[in-house]
Amino acid sequence: MSLINNIKNYFSKKENNQETGIAPEGICPNCWGKQEWDGQYYKFIKGENGNPSTETYNSFVQDVARKLDKISIHKDTYTCETCNVKYK
Repeated sequence: MSLINNIKNYFSKKENNQETGIAPEGICPNCWGKQEWDGQYYKFIKGENGNPSTETYNSFVQDVARKLDKISIHKDTYTCETCNVKYK
């Protein structure tokens, strides 16, 4: 699954009150939390009358993906290139 699809899936689960991880799959939870994308997403949805199927939604998700696409794999660990936190 692509990073953009992972982010869309994360927000879709949040909207439906389903269980999510601390960040979308493949995203650094440290960077995700510092950026506070959840709050920005809910402001966006409120402004779009709850309709995430518009081009604006897709550009919002693509903007998030571009800013968070910084995790690289090194053997058995993941290292975030932005904050240098390592995950196993």
